[in-house]
Amino acid sequence: MASNKNTNSKKVPGAAIALVLVIIAVVVFIPTVYNPYKRKKPEMDKVHQEIVEEIQMYEDSIKNQKSIEDEISNLEIQWEDFKEEMFVDADASLKDINTKVDEYGFDLTSFKRGKPAQDPSGAVSFTGSPLYYVNLTIAGYSDEETLLKLLKFIEEESVGHYYVKTFSATTLSADKKVSETITASEGDFQVNMSVYLYYYVDIETTE
Repeated sequence: MASNKNTNSKKVPGAAIALVLVIIAVVVFIPTVYNPYKRKKPEMDKVHQEIVEEIQMYEDSIKNQKSIEDEISNLEIQWEDFKEEMFVDADASLKDINTKVDEYGFDLTSFKRGKPAQDPSGAVSFTGSPLYYVNLTIAGYSDEETLLKLLKFIEEESVGHYYVKTFSATTLSADKKVSETITASEGDFQVNMSVYLYYYVDIETTE
C-alpha cells in the first residue's frame, strides 16, 4: 500500500527573488559604476565646458569672419567710389561739365582745356599719388538762374575738385544774336570764367 509523503518545503516568492536581485545590482552598481562616475564627474564637467567654449569660439569666429568679409566688401566699394572722385582726369572733367551745360541750357560759346601739370606744391595723396591740375576756360551766355546752377555744380556737386580762378559776368542791355544757334536775351549774362580742376594721378595705372 502506497503512503503519502508530506514535505515541509515552501516556494520562495518571486517578489523576494526580485528584491534580492535589485539589492545585488545596487551593491554591484555603486562600487563599479556610480563611485567611479562620481569621482570622474568634475573632470567630465570641466571637459564638457571646455568643449562648449571651444564650439562657441568657433561659432564666434565664423560670425567675425563674415563680419570682416562684409566690412572688406564695403571698404572696397568705398575705395572704388573714392578713386572715381580722386582720380578724375581732364578728359572726365570735360564730359562732366559738358553734361551739365547741356542739361541746364547754358549757351556755351567756348570751352578750352589747358595742359595738365603737376601742382607746384608737390602735394601727394595718402597713397602717394601726385596732385595735378588743369585750367579750363568757359565762355557763354545764360540767365541768372542757369548761371547759378552751373556755378553750384562746379563748386559743390561735380565729380572733380574745381576752383574758380577768375570770373566775369556782363549783363546784356539788349538782345544779341551770338551765332546761328544762340540768341541771348536782354538781361542775360555774358560769362567768362577760368576754372582749375585738381586731381590725383593714379600711380597704379601709370606704372
